[in-house]
Amino acid sequence: MRIISTVYQLENIHKLSVHADGFLIGNNHFGTRLTRSFSTEEILKMLEITQKLNKSLFIVANQMFDDEQLEAFKIWIENLPISEFSGVIVADLGAFRILESMGLGQKIIYNPETLMTNAYDFNFLSEFQIQGVYVAKEITLDDIRYIGERKKYQMFMVGHGHLNMFYSKRQLIDNFMYFIESDNPYHNRQDLKIIEENRKEDPYPILEDEAGTHVFRSQVFSSLFHLNDLKEFVDYLVIDTLFKDDDYAFEILKMYKTEKVNTIQIEKIKNKYQEIWDEGFFYKKTIYQHKG
Repeated sequence: MRIISTVYQLENIHKLSVHADGFLIGNNHFGTRLTRSFSTEEILKMLEITQKLNKSLFIVANQMFDDEQLEAFKIWIENLPISEFSGVIVADLGAFRILESMGLGQKIIYNPETLMTNAYDFNFLSEFQIQGVYVAKEITLDDIRYIGERKKYQMFMVGHGHLNMFYSKRQLIDNFMYFIESDNPYHNRQDLKIIEENRKEDPYPILEDEAGTHVFRSQVFSSLFHLNDLKEFVDYLVIDTLFKDDDYAFEILKMYKTEKVNTIQIEKIKNKYQEIWDEGFFYKKTIYQHKG
């Protein structure tokens, strides 16, 4: 199992590479929920650095595109040396088709967020010989194991971070500020919380970026205590450091890579970043019930 991580600053790649097997990087025109938007020049610089360090580098292009964006995405991909990257993470089947038509099917990692909840769906695209698929974040550890034992290509999984639980392509904060006839100073800020009236003690991180508005679980999902199980079937475990920083990434990566749980260090991290860890949906079966 390889441990890959998001990153904030290029200058921290050497430090993080001590414990990371690879990195994820994107541009806000094509990726969403990014630590930050990297220019084409920065992406090429990071490719150069990771190649020298013998680390993987994945492009995150996980927006849901309209026709104009798809055309821009194709032009962007054509101007990148995609063959040198480890893969391209997409959520839109239009982007999937574009990469396939360009002969880049082996570079595709499909991440539809919540859809891959069973082995049939997970393996559905195997005939297209893509590289891999993200398993859904809202399923149990037993379900992940079941899919992993039957997977036909590489399994990617978010292993640590705030899980996104709501997404709208609308700029909801911007719409509200427009409604009250005020400027919007909150776009792309990573220090915002949304507080529900009946659960004031449990604020949710909220982010408005170019792709829309996103609300996240308040707790930080951690799979740290389940690495022995996960490494049997997960090929790439993703450490998502959104809302944090590269110092956070270094400390988290160290524990995941060495598989050594340091409870004292965990408490220090929780206190410093004012966060609560949990095991997400590993032991919570999601059940939808119809009224009546």
